[in-house]
Amino acid sequence: MAGPFHRFDHADERYGDGRHPDLPWGYWLTSIGDVPGRPPLLDDEGRRWESVREAFWTGRLGLPSVRDHWANEIMEFMASYLAILDGRFVAPEERVRDVFAGDRHLDRFFHTYMLAAGLVHEYDSRPTAEGWAVLKMLIATRTREDADSDVGLDWIVANRTAARPSERAAAAERVQRAEHVASRMAHRFAADTIGGRPVVKLIGLRITTEIPVRSTLWSMSWSDGDRFARDRFYLWLLERIDRWDDWSAMVTRDGARALTEHLMRLAFCDRLLQPGLGSDDAG
Repeated sequence: MAGPFHRFDHADERYGDGRHPDLPWGYWLTSIGDVPGRPPLLDDEGRRWESVREAFWTGRLGLPSVRDHWANEIMEFMASYLAILDGRFVAPEERVRDVFAGDRHLDRFFHTYMLAAGLVHEYDSRPTAEGWAVLKMLIATRTREDADSDVGLDWIVANRTAARPSERAAAAERVQRAEHVASRMAHRFAADTIGGRPVVKLIGLRITTEIPVRSTLWSMSWSDGDRFARDRFYLWLLERIDRWDDWSAMVTRDGARALTEHLMRLAFCDRLLQPGLGSDDAG
């Protein structure tokens, strides 16, 4: 195939003559290394590549060589994006608007890029024959670390921060330790989903005439596309687990609205802090 990009016309011809639409992209590459199946890989234009992903990234898309993990993360995002448009790997209600956290400009830019690359159709935004082949290739060539996560919206939500995989793992361990402590508390915050909407709720122990029972004292919900915002708020609360008992007492004494207003004031106090200054007085 000559050149990385093609005009928007003749969309069905972009994948080239003789390409099998049911096989992963790059199946025609030939291993010419000393060990069968190992690189270098030779394409049908005589170019050599160290991997199928490199052949796709540089040879097909015409993108410059960048740090391997950058290119890999972008291709993982591309795989999840194609999976959402494909609709066979994720629930149909997960719309593309969830992918970019409401940023319609970034959504339109990336979608235009995928159109220009010939990976999605202009008329219905579904993957083209080559787009499906690329999706199959990207899934088949995932690293062992990436293979632990499903493609689709869940992968995108989990990777919307700039944190490296090691940092995300460390954060997950901190959350696990904090939640273990929280599980033994009389009053605790918890993340939940109610009616399809992401929620953070404050669960408290109420003493009735018969037995103590747990009930929701306070809650805050987000729209179904804002799980990332809910998760960030929940992490913010976990970092302040030592304040939970006092905040619960505030709800009991002054009502749920008092806690909502207090948390808003604290959130804006955090944003006013200068780098390097502590926040020991917050709360």
